[in-house]
Amino acid sequence: MNRKRMKTTRRRARRRRRPRSAPGPRSRGRGDDDMELNPAVQKQLDQIAKLPAAARAGIAGALVVLIAVGYYLMMWQGANQQLTQMRAQELELQRKLSEVRSIAANINEFEAEIDNLELKLQKVVRQLPNKKEIEVLLTDISNAGKMAGVEIKSFSRRAEIIHGFYAEVPIDLTLTGNYHNIARFFDLLAGLPRIVNMGSVNVTVAKDSMEETILNVKGTATTFRFVGGDKRA
Repeated sequence: MNRKRMKTTRRRARRRRRPRSAPGPRSRGRGDDDMELNPAVQKQLDQIAKLPAAARAGIAGALVVLIAVGYYLMMWQGANQQLTQMRAQELELQRKLSEVRSIAANINEFEAEIDNLELKLQKVVRQLPNKKEIEVLLTDISNAGKMAGVEIKSFSRRAEIIHGFYAEVPIDLTLTGNYHNIARFFDLLAGLPRIVNMGSVNVTVAKDSMEETILNVKGTATTFRFVGGDKRA
């Protein structure tokens, strides 16, 4: 009888220790499989769960510290990058400010240089005949040939070549004369108030005698015309 009572008592104790079952079966969805941890991680968590409360608290505190340090480093890196960009902007602004101050300190010199350049430009422009003055210049070239004692056999003006505010005016020349007369003609061209350049010169001997040598010269005299209109003085 005593043995039967002991067995009955043990059975009742086991029933009491059995956990209550859940109110009802719960179906597992797709999310339950996704939430399963890696076996190695699960094993480490199980080992941590078996540790004393003080040890678990220490591990939790260490994790909090690590997270805080990582967050701080991340924020510090971003702030440091922003400070670097701001420093670069500051240096660029300081450089521009120095340039402005330098210009302001030398404004009088700059104004004087501008005035000087304007005077030079006016001088050059005055050497460029406008459309009306081109005919006068052509007459001056013809007169220079007469004064030098050379014979101008042909004198033809070619099409102009536009370059912004000025145009090239090429003039094909063919003339004859002795060496000294031709040299004087070129010298008179250089002395004209308007710019006249002599280029593409081809010299041949037209007549060679004991008295003198007559040369035949073909070339292009190039003058320049102001394209800005005819209102210039």
